[in-house]
Amino acid sequence: MVRHPLIDDVIGSAIVVDSDSHVVWLTDALASLLQRALAAERVVVLRTRPDAAITPALRHALGAHGAAWAVTAPDGSLRDGRTGVEATDVTDFATHGPELLGVPSLAHPVAEGSVRQISIDLTLRHHAERAVDIGSAIEALCHTVGTCPTRWGTTEPLAVPWDRWVVTQYAKHESPGISTSYAVGDGFSATMTAHLTDGVVIETMSAVLTVPDEGTDPALAERMLDAVQRVAGEVMTVFGVVMQRRGDADHLVRPVSHGEPAPLAVVVGPEATGLLDRGDVWPPPHTSTSSFVGGTGPDGAGSDGAGLIVRLEDGWTALEAFLDRIDEDRFLQLVGGAPLDPSHDEGSLDGHVSAGGVHGAHGAA
Repeated sequence: MVRHPLIDDVIGSAIVVDSDSHVVWLTDALASLLQRALAAERVVVLRTRPDAAITPALRHALGAHGAAWAVTAPDGSLRDGRTGVEATDVTDFATHGPELLGVPSLAHPVAEGSVRQISIDLTLRHHAERAVDIGSAIEALCHTVGTCPTRWGTTEPLAVPWDRWVVTQYAKHESPGISTSYAVGDGFSATMTAHLTDGVVIETMSAVLTVPDEGTDPALAERMLDAVQRVAGEVMTVFGVVMQRRGDADHLVRPVSHGEPAPLAVVVGPEATGLLDRGDVWPPPHTSTSSFVGGTGPDGAGSDGAGLIVRLEDGWTALEAFLDRIDEDRFLQLVGGAPLDPSHDEGSLDGHVSAGGVHGAHGAA
């Protein structure tokens, strides 16, 4: 490939991009390099200082393009900015990464002054007989905590005023290819993707909202789940995961540990309920369920035409028990290969719910 102006070094199959910025954005130039490197089967390694941060949009783009984030300590040692695992050199990210798994380095600090956040990842289907409206689900969820997106874009800085009609037009313009856009607001950040498959638009939404600390608003978690249920009843929801986590108030991603997030609930749309193995014991251990009514599409719905909100009473144990009940192959057919990797999980769902039901190890950056 022709040498890209952002490339600072090439070591084996690793393409190194050095940044001395305090905050690294997903610029047009960096986005183009990530795309070209993926096409050339190369791994981009973004190398930053230990006090640097990356934006949520860049965090998503690195994951979507199989790129790595390396942090260089003052003594010259390297660690994975997302997982904190120490690296011998940048080639580790090409051969073992791009996110290194293992025990975090002692140099990977625990975050101070973090805030409580809720992350919501939803996969939606917009059938031909319904108007496609990208972003409506985000707005419905945001109203619950009194904050909504103010700006959006496809690369940073995100300078375009939020307008879900414009966001929808962009997605339609990119169809049948995959469109990816980002949105931010006060205490809010999100990634949206959309693509057309078999005449159906598949939308994925990954949003993080800052919420009051636990105990200051005891009813908030239930209101959030109620909002998810309303969205699921109005749009063709396929699958979703709601998590509680800690993060920085400005939503930037820093090379620190915020501890492991806690799964709160799973959303299963009417079309996906038929893919569940209800077995002899239902609901699965450590879970409770409630139903919501959703519209039916050409692919059919559950036997009662209703979807499920599955509340997880025992965190990861309950989530694992539920994921064991999903017919993964049929689920992947239902979503048509949508890019479902959560964009804000900092490793917490990678391998767990990538495309809705893949199992693996979980941890938190």
